Amino acid sequence: MGRIKIMDEILSNKIAAGEVVERISSVVKELVENSIDAKSNEIKIELQGAGTKEIKVTDNGEGMDEEDAILAFTPHATSKIKTENDLFFINTLGFRGEALASIASVSEVTLTTNNGLEGTKVYIKGGKLISSEKGNWNKGTTVSVKNLFYNTPARLKFLKSMITELNNVVSLVEKLSLANPHISFSLYSDNRLVLRTSGSGNLLKVIHEIYGYNVSKNMLEVKGENLDYEINGYISNININKSNKNSMITLVNSRIVENSYVNKIIKEAYHTVLAENKYPIVILNINTDPTLIDVNIHPTKQDIKFSKIDTLEELLFRIIKDKLYKVDNRYIVEHSVKEEINYERPVEAKKTFKIEEEIENYTYVEQEAIDFEKYEQTNEYNKDEVIIHAVGLALGTYLFANDEENVYMVDIHAANERINYERYLEKLKQEKTSTTSMLIPINIELPLNEYNTVMMHKKLLNDLGIAFEEFGINTLRVTEHPTWLKSGYEEESIRKIIDLIINYNEKFDRVKFNDKLAMTLACKMSVKANTNISYNEQEELLKRLFMCEFPYTCPHGRPTIIKYTKYELEKLFKRVV
Repeated sequence: MGRIKIMDEILSNKIAAGEVVERISSVVKELVENSIDAKSNEIKIELQGAGTKEIKVTDNGEGMDEEDAILAFTPHATSKIKTENDLFFINTLGFRGEALASIASVSEVTLTTNNGLEGTKVYIKGGKLISSEKGNWNKGTTVSVKNLFYNTPARLKFLKSMITELNNVVSLVEKLSLANPHISFSLYSDNRLVLRTSGSGNLLKVIHEIYGYNVSKNMLEVKGENLDYEINGYISNININKSNKNSMITLVNSRIVENSYVNKIIKEAYHTVLAENKYPIVILNINTDPTLIDVNIHPTKQDIKFSKIDTLEELLFRIIKDKLYKVDNRYIVEHSVKEEINYERPVEAKKTFKIEEEIENYTYVEQEAIDFEKYEQTNEYNKDEVIIHAVGLALGTYLFANDEENVYMVDIHAANERINYERYLEKLKQEKTSTTSMLIPINIELPLNEYNTVMMHKKLLNDLGIAFEEFGINTLRVTEHPTWLKSGYEEESIRKIIDLIINYNEKFDRVKFNDKLAMTLACKMSVKANTNISYNEQEELLKRLFMCEFPYTCPHGRPTIIKYTKYELEKLFKRVV
């Protein structure tokens, strides 16, 4: 008896802070989201020592009176949930009434606020109210958080380096800016301006302000809806990509979320047009009825659970793929490449450096001006109207061609891969397969385990147009094959098909299997590099390439064609300045 005790309020708040305050960016997130919920249209974030010394967030929102200003730091106090049902209809951000109390329990917090009628200043240290006074301040709220984790030194040790913490804050403010293009954000680090957005309400302009000219001009607007979901935003064409998923930003009812399944759907929409190890830049807002989502599966609401995920998958996949396939994705070589982002991300500095030295290179750069009120994307075009003529081969690998205004360089192997891939895929989709008997059957001997695997998929092989019979021990005798196999490569193609069946480790899906088979055959059966082809073959290659549904990359995502504009060539040769 007497071993179990009820924790006091301050101790329980410190434990709750472990969920809310994981790092500097966690504090910034909670404070900024409160400012957003307060209907602010200007939010200023100031960091000292990357936030370890002070985090200050100032907004011009609704503000609070003295009673609410004090009550806001009480555990489970919130203006966002009034009844149990509200938990499932949350349209605001924030942390369900625990954020301010948790932050205040492990820091020193000063809050000044004015609701237009009265001003209040509250000072709290370690979760205890030290003072409250009235005064005259500008309408809105300022929250200053100093000496974070001063009373929980063990947790302080888990903070990353100053640069890492600052990078996390920058990444967070970027996402919040993209989620709220109508709000002007500014971020300062040690009194240096790092990031600023105009609050124009134009999402493409915010993309430009954050990522720069080269990214914004390669973004494609997408939109679509069904009975359950409405999606709008921007995706990058294949000329702009990243090596990680960090720039795949998904919003649900304007709330930033990280959902691996949604990211998977987006990546699959880029299948065969973007390399497997590359990722698009995506800013998409998914609007839906709050009853179709659950934001309470993670304390920070950063993950989300969808109802009717199948209808979301169909809509999301369709609108992305439709847009990608409708626009001109030919890679354009530019003489002067502009920066993709509007600040320099510093390389991780050695721990012996001082914080001031570490952040020295973190500077704000004003982007090239664009009139976004008049800006229109003109990258949709009809590829059937493209008339390109061959000029000749270079290095036995690249085909040069031109039209009236541009010069093109085509990777012969990559172009053949795309042509063959779409040809094979179309044949594999047909319900009936034309076959031909082999004058000389081929015998394929396999190890017992592989032989058994092939026999388990006998119907699949027959559906593909491959007829065979057992011939001795662990041996197949192939007597018939589909007519669409490349002439002279029938045996090699059949062996590739059997190898794919044997090594197919995923849960079997005929659509995905057909895709892998088409990619495999296309790669192995295409014209190799350093293979000379005649002028007529060059012209035929160009013609067949632009008859493809997506002629711009091979099925592995490598470019098939690169465009040099006349203007860029003249710049290279100093004919224009």
